[in-house]
Amino acid sequence: MFSVPDGHYFFMGDNRDNSSDSRLPQTVGGVGFVPYENLVGRADRVMFSSAGSSMLFFWTWRGDRFFKRIE
Repeated sequence: MFSVPDGHYFFMGDNRDNSSDSRLPQTVGGVGFVPYENLVGRADRVMFSSAGSSMLFFWTWRGDRFFKRIE
């Protein structure tokens, strides 16, 4: 369980590619809790997605997600 401080947000990746999200503090390479003043906009598209560890491995690209609209 996580206790998020007032005025901060918790961001969670899908962990498919070992996401370094709010579950890890910044001191160990994660995102940590994000303060409200750091939020600047709303995501509305997935630009690119890969199932691999490198963008060079084109066979791991998820073509069905390129420029996909986020509802």
